[in-house]
Formats: sequence, structure tokens, C-alpha cells
Amino acid sequence: MLEGLATAWAAASLTFFSLRLAAGDPLAGLLSRGLASAEQVQALRQALGLDRSLPLQYLDFLRRLLVGDLGTSLYTGRPVARVIAEQFPATAQLALASLAVALLLGFAWGVLAAWKAPSLASTVAEQLAGLATSLPVAFTGILAILLISRLAGPASRMSLVGWQGGLAPAALVLGFASAGAIAKVIQGGLQESRHALYMMGARARGIPHGPRLLWHALRPSLPPAISLIGLEAAFLFAGTVVTETLFARPGVGRLLVNSILQGDYPVAQGVVVLAAALYTLSNILADVLAFSLDPRMREAA
Repeated sequence: MLEGLATAWAAASLTFFSLRLAAGDPLAGLLSRGLASAEQVQALRQALGLDRSLPLQYLDFLRRLLVGDLGTSLYTGRPVARVIAEQFPATAQLALASLAVALLLGFAWGVLAAWKAPSLASTVAEQLAGLATSLPVAFTGILAILLISRLAGPASRMSLVGWQGGLAPAALVLGFASAGAIAKVIQGGLQESRHALYMMGARARGIPHGPRLLWHALRPSLPPAISLIGLEAAFLFAGTVVTETLFARPGVGRLLVNSILQGDYPVAQGVVVLAAALYTLSNILADVLAFSLDPRMREAA
């Protein structure tokens, strides 16, 4: 728990200083675009506390963060928490759909690679897992866009946005990226289990080579797989930055990109704080679930 809080604090602090040191004066954009007069910009700077020194701004940022106040958007004047809350459902939908794809592909590839070896199916599954691990999300996303565009044809009215709101291709791309790591853990656990003494005992008791024996071998692999899934769940949330931008989907990831480009760093800070909190929460839940499934961990505790 303390490590998670330290991670969230470090992420928020790094974002605070990096955005302010890199972006310069964020309110200068309002003046240059004619969105506000010099007097209005100066009044807004004082109201937001941007005329104070950086250490004082940081202390005020931490104080607000402790009470759940993420600040106010520099461009819309709306509370950052409300802006993020409006975009979060679309991102949560994409992340959950991607996690379902990752679990389905990861467990299927891992089981085929270990349980059916040596065979053509195991080789194909192992190669797919390797590709999923090595290819970046941006690359597979562009490939998916090109493939869908070619299959749709120039005369078709089908579009990436129109196809289930862009959810299906985005979830496939993002879930594919996470499936490789899950498959590797499942494959390694099954390969180790196949030659374990308890598997020899299961065969001696007459358990046939089928789903029941596979579940017997798979159970010891579940705790490390669940811990990895917790990490992958946090990765899926971060991966929405790329997929939402590529597939023109609304969501927190696209909001982060737009806020950085505009210099609206209160919104960018709020998104990073949310990502750090979700990372911490997913890892805690994964550790609790792995602890409940593994009797060795309970005995060690």
C-alpha cells in the first residue's frame, strides 16, 4: 500500500515539474490566439496561483491533491475531475474489452504452445505470442487501420469510427499487445508443471489427458499470471493514449494528448494521477487474488 502511494506521488510530482519546465507559460497561448486580453490573462494567472514561485505552486498542488482537488482546466475553466469523469467511461470500456481479448488470446496461445508441443499449432501460438510481445501498439494499430480500410473498400460506408464506435479494432489491437506476455507466463508454468511430481501422481490416479488434467497443471501457473495481469491492466490504460488517438475514439488517453498539445497541464496532471492510482489499485487487487489462490504464499505469510 505504501509503495503504491509512493508511486502515485512520484508520478504526480514528475508530471508537475516536467510540464511546467517544458511548456513554459501555458497562458501565453490564450494571449497569442486572441482568446483573452493581457489583463484577463494576468487576472487568470493570479487566480490560479501561477504568479507564485514553483515550490509554492508544488506545495499548493500537493495540498489540493490530498483533498481530491485536481484543479481547473486553463482553457475551459471547468474542474479537471469533471472533465476526466466525462471521458473515463469510454476509456474504461476500451480497457475492459482489451483485457478480455488479452486474456482470451494469452491463455489460448500459452496452452497451445505448452500443451500441444511439439506440433504446428504450438509453433504458431508461440510465434504469435512473440510478435505480440515485440510489436509496438502504434505499429499494429496502423496495420489494423490499413487492413480494415482495404477490406472495406473505397465504395463502402464502413469506417473505423462507425464500426462499433471504433471499439472492436481498438480493443483487438490493444489486447493483442498484452496477450503475448500472458501467453509466455502460461506457457512457462505449463511446461514446468508437465514434468512435476504431482502431475505424475495425477496420471497414476487415472486422470485422462484432457481438460481435467490441463486444469490440474494450470492451477500453479495462475498466481504469477494474475500478478502479470494486474500489470497488464495498468498497461492497457496507458495504451489507450495511442489507440484512442489512432482510432479517433473519445477517452482519457486522447484527452491527455490534447491537453499536452494545448499546454493545459492541470488536465494532463489529473490524467497522470488517475493512471497512477489505477496502476496501484490493479496491482493491489492482483496481489490479493494471487495470495488467495496460492497456499504457498499464505503459508509464507
